[in-house]
Order: sequence, then C-alpha cells, then structure tokens
Amino acid sequence: MFTSAMRNLSSGIMLGLIGTVLSLSFASLLFGGSSYGQFQAGITTLLITAVIATLVIGLFSSRKGMSAIPLPSAVAMTAALIAEQSIEQQDIRLVLICGSLLSAIVMIILGQARLGRVIRYLPLPVLAGFLAGVGWLFFSGGLRLVQPELLSLNLLTNPSAWLVLFFGGVLFFAQKKLGGSMVLPTGFLILIFLFNLVGAGFPEWSGNWFFNGRSLSFLSMKWLPAYDRFTVSDAVNLPWGGILTLALISVFSMLLQATSLELAVGETVDLDHELKVASGANVLTGLIGGTVASLSLSQTTLNQQMGGQGKSPVIIAALVLLIFCFVGSAIWPYLPLPAVAVVLVYQGLLFMDQWLVQSRSRFGMMDYQIIALIFAVIIISGFLPAVLMGTLITILMFVRQYSRLRVIHHNTDATTLHSRVERPLRHKKALEKYGDRVRIVRLKGFLFFGTAYTLLEELKTMLQPPCVFMILDFSRVSGTDSSTANALLRLHQACIKKKVILIMASVPPELRALLEASGLAVLDDNGDEILTTRGLMQTAGLFDNWDRALEWCENELLGRLPTTESGEYTLESVLKERLDLLPYEVVHLVRYFEPVQAKAGETFIRQGDKADSLYLITKGKIDIQLELGEDKRQRLKTMMPGTIIGEMGVYTGGIRTASATAVVDTQLMRLTAKSLQDMESHNQLMAVRLHRFVVMLLTQRLTDSNKVLEELFD
Repeated sequence: MFTSAMRNLSSGIMLGLIGTVLSLSFASLLFGGSSYGQFQAGITTLLITAVIATLVIGLFSSRKGMSAIPLPSAVAMTAALIAEQSIEQQDIRLVLICGSLLSAIVMIILGQARLGRVIRYLPLPVLAGFLAGVGWLFFSGGLRLVQPELLSLNLLTNPSAWLVLFFGGVLFFAQKKLGGSMVLPTGFLILIFLFNLVGAGFPEWSGNWFFNGRSLSFLSMKWLPAYDRFTVSDAVNLPWGGILTLALISVFSMLLQATSLELAVGETVDLDHELKVASGANVLTGLIGGTVASLSLSQTTLNQQMGGQGKSPVIIAALVLLIFCFVGSAIWPYLPLPAVAVVLVYQGLLFMDQWLVQSRSRFGMMDYQIIALIFAVIIISGFLPAVLMGTLITILMFVRQYSRLRVIHHNTDATTLHSRVERPLRHKKALEKYGDRVRIVRLKGFLFFGTAYTLLEELKTMLQPPCVFMILDFSRVSGTDSSTANALLRLHQACIKKKVILIMASVPPELRALLEASGLAVLDDNGDEILTTRGLMQTAGLFDNWDRALEWCENELLGRLPTTESGEYTLESVLKERLDLLPYEVVHLVRYFEPVQAKAGETFIRQGDKADSLYLITKGKIDIQLELGEDKRQRLKTMMPGTIIGEMGVYTGGIRTASATAVVDTQLMRLTAKSLQDMESHNQLMAVRLHRFVVMLLTQRLTDSNKVLEELFD
C-alpha cells in the first residue's frame, strides 16, 4: 500500500510539474506581447485552466487515470488567429472565452448525438497535416517571443534566437534519446538557471528577457475576465470563421488523442462520454477566460508508466498546479522568456517530428504529399487557408475513395440465375441457351455522386448484344441521392439507343420520387398482362423484387422463342420427354393417375396436412407458399405445366411443409400413395420407371439450386 501511495504521489507531482511548464509556455505564447500585469493574469488563467481540466476530466472520465491539460493545438491556433487578425490585447480574453465555449457546444452536440466515432471516418493525412502545422505554430511562436519579426535579418543576428534554437534542439534530442518524464521539467529548471546566469553576464542581450513591473499575488491580481468591459459590438467583430475553425479542429484533435490513447493502452475509450465530460470542463474554462481543455495522450501514458492508479494522481497534480498559482508571483520575475521560448520550440519540434518526419514511413506517397501540402500552406498563408485546403482535400479524398467502392453485389444472367418458377424441361433448356439475353445486376451500399457515375459507365459496357433485358436490383442499396437518379436517367437513354429494356426492382420510394422528378417515366408491375416489351421500350419497368422481374423477363423471352408451346402438357408427353418410354409403357403408367381440377385461388394442398399424393401439372399455374400465420404467406416457388409437386410427402409419409394454391384454373394428374403401392405390387417395372423419373427431377432441382448458390456467393 505504501508503494502504491508513493507511485501515485510521484506520478501526481510529475504531472503537475509538466502541466505547470506547459501552462507557462502556452501563456507566454498568448500573452507574451502584453504588459507584465496581463502576462501574470494570463499565466494564472492557464494554470487554473489546467486545474479544471485535470480535475473534471480526470475524475469523471470513462477511464481511470486519465490526465488532461490545456489543448496544445488550440493554444497554437488561437495564437496564430490573434496574430493573423491583429486582435487587440483587450480582446484576447474574449477570443479565448468564445473559442472554449464554442468548443464545448460542439463537443456536447457530438456527444449527445453519439457521433464521437466521426473521427474514425476523417482522413488521417488531413489531420496529420494540421497537427504538423500546429508544430510550426509552436516553433515560430517560440522564436517570436525573442524576435517578433521572423522574416528579417535581425533573426540571423539575434543571439537570443540562436540560443533558443540551440537549447530547443538539445531538449528535443534529449527527449528522443533519453525519453521519460523528467526531461522537460528538469531541462526547464536548468534553462531558467542558465538564462538567468547569461542574462546577468550579458545585460546587452537580456534587455527584454524579463518582465519589468510589480508582481501581484494570486488574491490581489484581477485574472478573471472583465465582462463589464465587453460589448456586443466587440463580440460581433470577432473573427467567427476562425473561431469556429478553432473549435472544430480542437474537437477533432481531442478525439484523435483519444483514439491514439486506445492504441497506447489497448482499451476502448468511450468517445461520446469523453466529449460530454470535456464539454463540461470547457464551459468552466471558457467562463474564466481560459483556453480549450482536453485529455492528454502524453500525460495519461506518463501516469500509466509511473504506476499511477485511481484518481489520486490527478488530484495531486491539481494541487501542484494550485500551489504555483499562489506562489507564482514570487517566481515570475525570474522567469526568462527565452527559457519559455525553448519549451515552445521543443513542443513544435515534437509535433513536426511526429506528424511530418515520422509519418513518412506510416503513410503512402500520396497521403504524405497531402500532409506536406497542408503544412506548407500553414507556413505560407496561415491556418485558415489551410483549413479550406484541408476541407477541399477531404472532399476529394472522400469522392476518390468511395468512387472505387464496388456497388455491384452480383452480376450474372438468366443462364445460371433463375426465378422461383419451375418450368418444364424444354423451357429450362431454352433459358440455358438464350438466358444471356437477360442481364441481372444486384447493387449494394450507398449510391451517391461518388459511385453513381462509376456505376453508370460500368453498366453501359453491359448494353451489348445479346443483352435484351437489364434488371437492376436495389434491395441491398442503403441510400441514394439525386446524382443516382440522374445517372439512371442517362442509363435509360443509353438503353433506348441500344434497344435494351431497363427493369428496376426493389426501388426505394425516395429514389422513385427522384426518378419521376428527373423525367424518367416508369411503369409498375400490376400483372403479367400489363407490362409488355413494346410498352417498356420508352419507359422503365418497376417490380417489387428481382425474382418477379426475372420471372417476367423469362416469360417474355420464352414467348418470343420457337420452343414455347400452348402451355398444355399431357401426362403422356411429360413421361415421354423425361423417361423416353414406349407408347404401350406410357399407357400402363398413366392408368395409375387420376385427373384433378383446381379453380383459381383454390388451395388444394395445405401446410400441416398429411401427405398422401403427388401431382403433375398439365395446364395452369401453381404457387407454393409458406404459411407465416395471421393470413400471411410467402411465395417459395411457382410451378408451371410439366412439373410435379408433393412428391417428397408421398415418399416420406410425413406432413406437408408448404401450401399449394392455383393461380389460374389448373388441371393436374394425381398419383396417390395407395396407387403407388399398387404399382409397386403389380407393375414393378413401371414403379422403377416412376422412381427414376422422381429421382431425375430431384437431381435436376438440386443441380439448379447449386448453380444459383455458386453464382450468388461466388
């Protein structure tokens, strides 16, 4: 227990010291050009921001041991915004208030809407480019503390700037080489000592290293915002575009740290909960005029590495930060700006190393070029133009990646994929021979401007002979937009030129409305007699599902082939076709069957009844249906003349597993189980012939099913 307490104590102290150093450097970046009184108030505000962030996020986070600090990227972007927009010193606190509160609003909206996972869908190269740019903002901001004009010869002749660059590089390489948590606080203390020593020895260098003025205690200084001095016009005149950009990028930066933390600790972080907690922290920091607060990847992993457990380390860290708030007035007069500038340069080098140098091996060439481009735009033009560039790149990447997605789930023709209609043998052979005239394309996913036109070009290549019918199935499509409707209109125009009939199945209602609004005429399937090939030459057909659409195409295809007959099949003709029987053998076999009539709509086989006969259809049409209860039925198959139903029940002696209903007036030949027994007793040769016929029928059905499965799941 003592060991655990010591680990928590050491971890908390280290977190507090690092938070203090970062708060000092951030305050210098934001308020370094202000008076000493404003600078003191700025340091106190940043320290209080760190206290609030540490306590709120550390105590209420979804994961124990979570640590937080003022968000570095938010500080860097705020400083850049202040410099680019030439914001007056008295308005800096107003910018901080608006940035923090707007960030809190964005966080709570995303958290309540459970959109924390949105970070997983944003292009990482764009975010990496922004974070590399944040590194430059820290680097350049640190140099500006000692040399306000970077693009001048004074930078080359300024010894302070060279000292900052040298020690910033030393601190950076020490961190890279040694690692650990002691490099930053130890190095900062050494830098304070060295710069005080150098300042005393070379007063001509150090004239602007230290602030001059009266130090104020925590209780006597006015570090809270002067709300009574802010006016409505002050708020209206703020650069709201930049503040909104600051808020959005701050939120995404925080989410990126959270997802990186998942990889570091090997645990899932509840992003929505973290957004809600961070929003509460930012409401508080915003009200005191502080910057955006966020969980910290480096601080949290440091706490884990030092063995910190539970909430004790964050409470200790907050106490350390509070101590510096109270005793800081005695320390700040001895705080040399170059030492703080070194920390900023060090922070900038860390960001640029992680997101610009090391990312070269983690990203492909094109992705890395995007990172480098955004980084260059931030250096040349500033952060806001880079945001516009990043937004454009994000859209282009989105379109480019999604346009490569395959939205065709299945592409085949009627030679292998058949409707749920069992047809006579001669019709099956005809469809196998001429089925390539029917092209079936089953779509999937989201169809929008990024995929619709790629799909259009691919479908156009299929409109070549012998294609006569094209079926588009939308049953697996999750969504569409107006670009999809426009692409389908152009596809229909291409179909008319190629004399191909376009048929669509399972079309979503919203897509149908868009099609009709775009001028594409459509006809609904209201029965086989309504839709004709002539009627669909200038319009598109709509069917409830691809099976019905394919059935209609098969019927139309068979209707124009010479193999189609009247639809009447005698028992003799079927037996001769299937079994190649001699005339006298057919006569002997036929006498065991009896004719049966079924009126349209009559259910002559009911699900659950005992099976005692099989039927051969000679004229009409039968639907095999599954009873789902409450008068609901699902069609399993449609049986045409020349096919047999009910054969399995006769052989197994079980119960019917589905119902059979006549679609139209139908003529059948029935063979009862008793007649089959008589045949087996008195005419064994005929019984063997019949059994062979049933086996051949079942084999053919199994073969057809296997072909369909192979086609669908290939």
